[in-house]
Amino acid sequence: MAYRTADILKALEETHGMIYLAASALGCSPHTIYRHAAKNPKVQGVIDSYRGKLVDKAELKLEQAVMAGEPWAVTLTLKSLGKNRGYVERQEVTGKDGEGVTLKVIYDNKPDDRV
Repeated sequence: MAYRTADILKALEETHGMIYLAASALGCSPHTIYRHAAKNPKVQGVIDSYRGKLVDKAELKLEQAVMAGEPWAVTLTLKSLGKNRGYVERQEVTGKDGEGVTLKVIYDNKPDDRV
């Protein structure tokens, strides 16, 4: 069965961009909506718009939790938004385009300086 773009857009609007819920309302597979989104910028735009709004709302709640001093929120914010300031659990160093890095270690001639 072919699904009209207008019907898909209506279902996505009614479900706030939730693809699986929209597919269920239409009686189709979520992959049908994904295929339409890949071909039609309007369908993808509705999905992106609702996802963006959802993330914005989540970020507002996160900010409220940080301001309330919730340790989990402070940690999450530093590990994600604060990554570029060095707040990471693990950091990897690579060369250009993910290539390896060669390090050259030079020691003084003093034997007691070696680690």
